[in-house]
Amino acid sequence: MELSKILKPRCVVLDLTGATKEEVLRRLSAPVSENRPEIDSDKLVGVLLKREQASSTAIADAIAIPHGKVPLDEEVIAAFGRSIDGLDFEALDGQPTKIFFLLVSPESHPSLHLRWLAHIASLLKNPEFRARLLAAADAGEILASIEQEEKAQKREP
Repeated sequence: MELSKILKPRCVVLDLTGATKEEVLRRLSAPVSENRPEIDSDKLVGVLLKREQASSTAIADAIAIPHGKVPLDEEVIAAFGRSIDGLDFEALDGQPTKIFFLLVSPESHPSLHLRWLAHIASLLKNPEFRARLLAAADAGEILASIEQEEKAQKREP
């Protein structure tokens, strides 16, 4: 599992904005739908909002991992969003959310979805990694930071 392989530069949103969860999710999912026309933007946002109604995907430490399952083949799709000032995403700790990883998985592979969520959460445990994501100047630096963190975790015992 390598997030750096499934996250495309065009799915990195460095200036994520939105006054509501729906606005944030629309902005974050737009590049996914633009690059994958078979994924209807409104349906994807609906799936993500339904998941948010169950419980917020903004966990803590300024992180949110909105996610959902849609009809796809075997492929998992990711997007990244960043808000330097932070957005209200109803985080469990009550703090603004700055780092967003959107995960879209095939409906037919729920275990794959859970493994990807665990992988992203594992990466985000590192505060230095989160700081690098917030400091990155462009999509290339975001992807390089992710790749660096994934390689570092592979080296750990």
